[in-house]
Amino acid sequence: MVKIRKRKICSKGDFMDQILINGLRVMARHGYTKEEKIMEQEFEMDIILHCSLEQAIETDKIEHTVECGELMKLIIQTLKEEPYQLIEKAAQKLIENIFDYSSIINTVELTLKKTQSGILADFDSVGVRLIRVREPK
Repeated sequence: MVKIRKRKICSKGDFMDQILINGLRVMARHGYTKEEKIMEQEFEMDIILHCSLEQAIETDKIEHTVECGELMKLIIQTLKEEPYQLIEKAAQKLIENIFDYSSIINTVELTLKKTQSGILADFDSVGVRLIRVREPK
């Protein structure tokens, strides 16, 4: 298990390359109500992966970057695999699996939104945004 920090730490002048995955939609069962546990709901994710892409730029080889297609398959599988009562827990599990997937990822910013809910109100989505930094070894 990769150790991760609960907050992002950046010094002034620091920069990091980013890989973006926006609008990834998955049907899954997460929630605390009986209905949410039975019926699939749509979840939408925006993910920012902070990592150095210098080697990938120099070599133009897929093994020096994050292969987004395979990562998205892992994310979908993770979200469908085990239901959680809270999307906060689901988001944390996704981040842990993303860190396990690739050692070049230093920071993950993940927004996980439910576009459907049992809340009786007119809204686009409810969600959480977690930012986690890989602990140095």
